[in-house]
Amino acid sequence: MNEFQVIDSVMPDVPPPSADQLAAARERVLAATQVPPVSMARAGERSWTGMALVAAAVALVVGAVVAFVPRPVVEPVAVTPMQKLEAAAVRLAATPEAKGRYWRRDTEHVMRTKNGYGYKVEERAMEVLAFGPNREVYGWHEPVSSKPYTAEGLKAWRRDGSPKLCPARGCDKNMPAYSSVDLDLGLELADGLKPTLTELRSLPKDPAALRARLLESYNPQVAAEREPWLEGAASRLITSPATPGTRAAAYLLLANAPGIKVVDDIPGTFGLDGLALQYKAGQVVGQIVIDRRTGQLLGRQWLAPEGVDYGAEIVRKAGWSDVRPVPPTKCVRCTARL
Repeated sequence: MNEFQVIDSVMPDVPPPSADQLAAARERVLAATQVPPVSMARAGERSWTGMALVAAAVALVVGAVVAFVPRPVVEPVAVTPMQKLEAAAVRLAATPEAKGRYWRRDTEHVMRTKNGYGYKVEERAMEVLAFGPNREVYGWHEPVSSKPYTAEGLKAWRRDGSPKLCPARGCDKNMPAYSSVDLDLGLELADGLKPTLTELRSLPKDPAALRARLLESYNPQVAAEREPWLEGAASRLITSPATPGTRAAAYLLLANAPGIKVVDDIPGTFGLDGLALQYKAGQVVGQIVIDRRTGQLLGRQWLAPEGVDYGAEIVRKAGWSDVRPVPPTKCVRCTARL
């Protein structure tokens, strides 16, 4: 390899210099190499000195050209919503679980409706589902508030004398909270698929293996179509006491299901700001919202055909502890045993 090949191999790729730049560089090199006549005895010594000066001048000129040539702008690689979900699933799967005898999930339900009035009302309620070590199951639905949520609705409500809006706390003193679901079905994932808590906790943590395990329980005599049945099971799995690894696998199983896509930058009207597994249920668009950083489930929300958010389920708390759930006073059928 000659000297020019060495220089070419270590220099960065830059555009060739212009004709004016070459002319200016040539003049500087010639001026630097002009030396007075010397005797033949010292000619050998001076020739090596001249060559060194030439090499140094060439290096300076090339360096100057490189310094003044702008480097190309490198555009950042775009990260797709699916890649963000995969990263969030990895973080969720690696999340250690708290220890405890009871698993509990507290969800805030929000629904926007006219509620029989001439103005729009936002209803809020808390719903709890919990499981204990001896097959105990707890669950209740407790209304919290009903109030107008638009400026126009608030003015109309005040014109009506600010009447008490129900359902809300204090509306029904005889039944302040009630069971909203059949607690015997608390662990049911889909028709024909009702694992025990131990079986649920042992489900696979790989999407393909999870899919295969769930489909072992599919019965065409019980459920109509296989894929919708599977999606329903995975959708309930992510809100269950399953391990973080299994819930992360359920995210990826859903993300690759027909009719479901991963979206980012969703409206977040109810504070649900994250990635979303989006699907259609008739004319309604549903979104399962996931925290980008931790992979934890934030909740679900529903959009009307015109794209307006009208309802949500916000996960306020979910996990294990040693605190036994205590249903509200007068709560009817809020405890059971599986």
